[in-house]
Amino acid sequence: MAPRLETLVQHIGSLPTLPTVLLRVNDLVSNPRTSAQQLSRVVMEDQSLTVRLLRLVNSPFYGFPRRISTVTETLTILGFNQVRNLLLTVTVVDLLGGEESEEFSPMRLWQHSVGTAVAASVLAKSAGHEDREELFVAGLLHDVGKLVAFQVARKYFAQVLQLVRTRDLLLRDAEQEVFGYSHDQVGRLLAEQWKLPVRLTETIACHHRPDLAQLAQREAAIIHLADILSRALGLGSGGDDGVPPLSSEAWHRLRLAPSALGGLMKEIEGQYEEAQTLLLRQARVHPGPAEQLTHVS
Repeated sequence: MAPRLETLVQHIGSLPTLPTVLLRVNDLVSNPRTSAQQLSRVVMEDQSLTVRLLRLVNSPFYGFPRRISTVTETLTILGFNQVRNLLLTVTVVDLLGGEESEEFSPMRLWQHSVGTAVAASVLAKSAGHEDREELFVAGLLHDVGKLVAFQVARKYFAQVLQLVRTRDLLLRDAEQEVFGYSHDQVGRLLAEQWKLPVRLTETIACHHRPDLAQLAQREAAIIHLADILSRALGLGSGGDDGVPPLSSEAWHRLRLAPSALGGLMKEIEGQYEEAQTLLLRQARVHPGPAEQLTHVS
């Protein structure tokens, strides 16, 4: 029998946690009295994280007209929340890598997630949403529950993949048959464990059912459509070859003209390679910490 969701929650604790520096950054960002200098000092305690942050900020993906050379300057230009989101972006792929297998490819999933993140940023710009960085992070993390199941309930996740292949199911539908719950619910649990912002957590949890969102209806609608566009463009793989049904409510909430989709998809394709290079170039998607996890049996 597949593990109950409550059982899987217990095993989520065996997954890698966010670095101490990032947890401290999260606490400081939540404090209105924090200064840019205080936050900068904490970020710079992790030299690797600092280098990757500055590399991302100075990439063509962001397109600033001049080079940004310090963390303090980055904080001043982008703001505390945006920098926190960027730090999370450059950290999380390393935490949930895992070995490649014939049945499932974490790298292909991350490629799909980067595609969704780029699509979310493009859609947010088109829809006039003010927080593109948080939506980029939500797109990157929307399928993180699949990696949790792959790492801590490998045997049952293999059954999910078998159903996907033999019955041509969407992976989420196969998850429901095997587990009785799906990756969006698991993603919520991991986001809560990592103490991510409530709106970001809800966006991850409701990307297949944006109608269930209470605090982040528009954000969930954007990630819902971004996921679909990433799949339609063939950017990586979400673990199946299907495209989830589009929520008419989400479509109407974004007020996008159907005629705009062609241009949006070209823009997504144009930004995807740069984002993939930046985020996945150093990703640890190979045998590593995942092999030490206690698998649910």
